[in-house]
Amino acid sequence: MRLLKKIRKSSVIRRIAGLFIAQYVRLIWLTGKWEYLGKEHPDPYWQQNKPVITCFWHGRLLMMFKAWCGFHKLHMLISSHADGEIIARTTQNFGYGWIAGSSTRGGRKAFMNIIKTLRNGESIGVTPDGPRGPRYHASLGIIQMARLGGAAILPISYSSTRGTFMKSWDRFFLPYPFGRGVFIYGPMIEVAGSAKNDEELRQELQESLIDLTRRADLYCGREVEEPLLKAAA
Repeated sequence: MRLLKKIRKSSVIRRIAGLFIAQYVRLIWLTGKWEYLGKEHPDPYWQQNKPVITCFWHGRLLMMFKAWCGFHKLHMLISSHADGEIIARTTQNFGYGWIAGSSTRGGRKAFMNIIKTLRNGESIGVTPDGPRGPRYHASLGIIQMARLGGAAILPISYSSTRGTFMKSWDRFFLPYPFGRGVFIYGPMIEVAGSAKNDEELRQELQESLIDLTRRADLYCGREVEEPLLKAAA
């Protein structure tokens, strides 16, 4: 606890922590064997430089820095508190941009920055259950962002044969080196022109992310965690 307090109070330590996390991600990536499944879904959007909103659960955030294969820039939506700055620093180490805020608590300014970014032809990365949950519940704000920004939604999840779940609200998955991992991309969710209302689209996103995460865990021979099964019920 004392260490966490020191990290939150010191900008220098947060910068170092961000660098450390980035190096850890690279270690996991270089020592592991990684597969990409379902990449045919986002490929046409990436090839045509179409902006998308990339969505993944907060607990599956860490390796998402290696999931983006688009040619244009991705901006991560990151909470504005001290812990968020660590992720922002990590994000910068991979050449991504970032926007301070969250899908539920970022305020009007963050929301408008997201819309502007999407309309400029760049993409956004969002954890729809962040920054504090409820776990595995997608925010309605994601759908509103996509509608106003004219972007499709890309659900993604990942897992690995080596790693552990942390005792945090999001059941954060921490992969270990020398594992076999997989990224799974779901079908794109088109908001513009859809006959579904916002709540139906939100539910579609939520169910897609739950299904992708369950499939990724099973693909890696990992027992599906109980909270994920409850969310799918």
